Amino acid sequence: MTEFEPKQLACPCCKHEFETRLVTGFRIGEKEPDFCPRYLDGNPLPDFLHVCPECGFIGFEADYRSLNDEQKIKRVNTLLAGFHWVKGQQLGGAERYRRAALIGIYAGKRSAEVADLYLQATWCSRMEGEDDDEQKGARRKAVKYFELALAAEEFSPDDLPVVNYLLGELNRRLGENKKALKYFDAMDKLEKVDPWLIEWRDKQKALIT
Repeated sequence: MTEFEPKQLACPCCKHEFETRLVTGFRIGEKEPDFCPRYLDGNPLPDFLHVCPECGFIGFEADYRSLNDEQKIKRVNTLLAGFHWVKGQQLGGAERYRRAALIGIYAGKRSAEVADLYLQATWCSRMEGEDDDEQKGARRKAVKYFELALAAEEFSPDDLPVVNYLLGELNRRLGENKKALKYFDAMDKLEKVDPWLIEWRDKQKALIT
């Protein structure tokens, strides 16, 4: 079963201290073609992001320690004001990841980190049964930021097979078949692509008509 431990955090934006819980253990059965995990004991993804009950700041535990630049905090606070936060408001996992991605942009996170947040928003959206448009919106943004990260050379050579596969699969799910094929085919030009990833690529590529 999913395991937790209590954790005290101090919000970098409003300095409010609160108790949350850290995920310390979970089980995954398998993964879907866009790498969405199928958890065996419920979805722990929302609990990886901690929400300040006072101002609505959202981030991983590390974000509460690393956000210490006053200019970045000022920018994030401007964004938070636009959320019209209600103290103690409860958010689902998909909305947590969508907001965390926006906060990450204002806090100066790398495009690759923002892309991962939007990708995980699509996973939570699917698990929570949200309208498909919500999932597509986050998927488009994940593609945008993965592409920005590629252009900025944020990925190591070892990461490129997975990134190109993901861009192929995300575009396929968006109906952008031409772009999907471009990224799927780009994998043939890379070194050290794991056989299982080629197998996955070929299965998803075959679905494109």
